[in-house]
Amino acid sequence: MKYVIFSKLNKNHFLFLSFIIIKIIDELCRNYMEKVDDIIRIFHHNYIGSLSDFLSIIPFIIIKIRSKDISKNELKKENIKEKEQDSNNNIEYIYSDQKTENNIKRAKRIFKFLIIVSIFDFLATYLDIIFKIIKIFTKDNLLINKVENNSSILFSIISMYVLSILILHSPFYRHHYVSMAINLLLLIILIILDIINIVNRKLSYIYVIEKTIIIILYSFEDVLAKILLSVDSVSPYIYLLYRGILVNILAFLFSFVFIFVKIPDENGDKSCVFSRFWKIYEYKLNILFYIIIFFNEYFMNLNIFLIIDKFSPIHFAMASIISYFISSLFSIFLSENDKISNFFYKLGIYLVLIVTSLIYNEFIILNFCGLQKYTQLFLQKEANEDIQQSIINIEDGDLYSEEDNIKQCEISTVKDNLNNDDNE
Repeated sequence: MKYVIFSKLNKNHFLFLSFIIIKIIDELCRNYMEKVDDIIRIFHHNYIGSLSDFLSIIPFIIIKIRSKDISKNELKKENIKEKEQDSNNNIEYIYSDQKTENNIKRAKRIFKFLIIVSIFDFLATYLDIIFKIIKIFTKDNLLINKVENNSSILFSIISMYVLSILILHSPFYRHHYVSMAINLLLLIILIILDIINIVNRKLSYIYVIEKTIIIILYSFEDVLAKILLSVDSVSPYIYLLYRGILVNILAFLFSFVFIFVKIPDENGDKSCVFSRFWKIYEYKLNILFYIIIFFNEYFMNLNIFLIIDKFSPIHFAMASIISYFISSLFSIFLSENDKISNFFYKLGIYLVLIVTSLIYNEFIILNFCGLQKYTQLFLQKEANEDIQQSIINIEDGDLYSEEDNIKQCEISTVKDNLNNDDNE
C-alpha cells in the first residue's frame, strides 16, 4: 500500500508554473533597476499596478465581439420558436420578463461586489503610502526595520484558509486539520521570533501592523473575487477591467489630496510629491524596466485570478508561498542586507509550508490514519465503485427476471397440456 499518493496534473496546473515565471521576471526587474529613496517611488509603483488592469480592454473587446455573434444566433432561434408558438396559439409568456428581472438583479449584485472588492484592493495597495508618510514625519527609530517580518507569510495563508471556510463554506476534513495544525504551530514560533525582534528594536511594530492589515484586505478581495468568478460567472478579464476602473477612480481622489500637501524628500526638502516624478526616470534604463513591469503586473494579476477561478483562493495561498520563497531567494543572493546564513533557515520554513499546502489542496494525499477518506481522489473512487456495483446489481436483476419468465412459461405449458388431457 502506498502511504503517499500524488494526484494527477492537468493543463490548469500550468498556471502555477506561469506564476513562478512571472514572479521571477518581476523580481529581476525590481532588483536590477536603479531605486529612488523617495516616497514618489511608492506612488509610481502603485499607479503602475492600478493602470495595468486597463490592459484587460483587449480581451474584453474580443469577448464582446464573440458574445454578440453567439447572442445573435440565439435570438434568431428564439424568434423562430416564438413565431411558431404564436401561430399555434395566442398564449402570452412571462418567461422573458422574468429573465430580464433576474439579469437586472444579477447585474446589481455583481456591481455591489465589484465596488466592495475594489475598495479592498485600493486600501491594500495604497495603505503603504500612509504608513510611509507616518515614518517620514515621525522620524522614530521604532519605524526602522533591520530584519524581515517572519510571520506575515503564515498569517496570509491562515487568513485565506479561515475566510474561505467562513465566506465560501469550503469543506474542512481531517487532512485539512493536520495541515492547519502544522501551520498554526509554525505561526506561533514565528510570532515569538517577531516579538523578540520588536523588543530588541530590530523590527517595527507599526510595520507588522501594516503588513497584517494589508494581508487581511487582500485575503478578503481574493475570497470575494471567487464569488464573482465562479458563482456569477464573471470572466477574470472583465473582473480586472472593472476593478481597474473603480480602483483608479479612488486612486485619483486619493492622490488629489497630496497636491496640496508638501512632503519631505530623502534630503528633507519639502515639496509637492508629484513634482519629483523626474527622479524615477533620471536613470534611463528604468524606462525599460517599468514598461516590462507594467505588462508583467497585468499578467501576474490575471494569473492570480485565473488560479482563483479554476481552483480556489486556498490554491492561490500555495502560489503565494512560492512567491515569498522566490522573493527571499533574490533578497539573499542579490541583496547585501540579507545574509546567506539565513538561506537554510528560510528554506526549511518554506519547504514545510509548501508540503502542508500541497496536503491541504490534495496534491499530496496521505494514505493512512483516515487522512485520505474525504479527498477528492478517494471520493471519486468510491463513487465509481458504487456505480459499478449498481450496474452489476441491475444486470443480476435482469438475469433473475429472465429465469423467472422461463419458469413461468414452463409452468403454463405444463398446465395447458394437463387441461388438454382432461378434455380428451
